[in-house]
Amino acid sequence: MGGRIGGPRDPFEGRGVQRRRLRLRIEGLLALGMAIAACGLTAAVWVKTLARSLFGLG
Repeated sequence: MGGRIGGPRDPFEGRGVQRRRLRLRIEGLLALGMAIAACGLTAAVWVKTLARSLFGLG
């Protein structure tokens, strides 16, 4: 009487796994974007500091 409707569910198939894969893909892209932005900002600060000290600019 207390059985599931639709039979047993495989945890490695179905909507939940598809959502998990989408979530992990989005998280990975956000992490990559944040890493690229951080590296770009760091490089910009280094270039600005070196230009200021070497060439007297700024």
